[in-house]
Amino acid sequence: MWSLPAQLQNELERKRDESLTHRLGDSNQEEKPIINSQSAMEFEKEIFISYAWGGESEQFVNKLDGTFQAKGIKIIRDKRDLGYKGLIKAFMERIGRGKCAIAVISDKYLKSPNCMFELVQIAKNGEFYNRIFPIVLADAQIYKAVARLKYIKHWEDEIKELDEAMKEVGAANLQGFREEIDQYTEIRNTIAELTNLLKDMNTLTPDIHSESDFEELLNAIAHRLDE
Repeated sequence: MWSLPAQLQNELERKRDESLTHRLGDSNQEEKPIINSQSAMEFEKEIFISYAWGGESEQFVNKLDGTFQAKGIKIIRDKRDLGYKGLIKAFMERIGRGKCAIAVISDKYLKSPNCMFELVQIAKNGEFYNRIFPIVLADAQIYKAVARLKYIKHWEDEIKELDEAMKEVGAANLQGFREEIDQYTEIRNTIAELTNLLKDMNTLTPDIHSESDFEELLNAIAHRLDE
C-alpha cells in the first residue's frame, strides 16, 4: 500500500500538532509552575498514564503497570501517586505537561470529564503526537465518523443539561459551575480533532500489546525519553 515518505509524513504531523496547540493556547493562559533544575530533570523522565477507572480499562492498566514495574520502570498513576487530599486538577495538569503520557482510550474515557480534561491538557502543551502513547480499547468508537459524532452529541447534551440546571439557580450561587461548563465546552470543541488524530495513529491492539509484554510501547517510550 502506498504511503507518504517518512519526512513528509512527519512534517504534516508537526504542522497539524502546531495548529491544534495554537488553537487551544488561547484558553491556556494560566501561569505554568516554576520547576527547579533538579525537579526538571526528574520531570523529563516521568511517564504518566491517563485512563478511566473500573472495568476492562483498569484491568488492562493494572497489567501494563505490573509489566513496567517488573522491568524497573515506574508509571505515575493517580491511584498510587495522587495521595489523600491531593489536588486532582493539579495532578491532571501535571499529566498534561508530561514528556510521556500513556492514554488508554475507552468509551468511558471519551465520556469522562476528568479523562478528557487530561487529554485536552496534553494537546494544549504541544507536541501531542510525540508525547502521547495511546492504546485504544475495543469499545472506543473512534474509527467511524458516525460513531465519533455520538461523542460530540454526548458533550453537547452534557453542556445543555448543566446550562439548564444553572438557569434555575441565582447567579450569585454559581461559583465553580461556570468553570465546569467552560470545560465541557472546550472538550466539545476539541474532541473531533483529538479523536481524528488518535484514529490516524497505528496504536496496535490491546491484545498485541499484552501478548508482547508491551515491547513496542516500551521501545517507543524509551526512544522519547532519550530525545
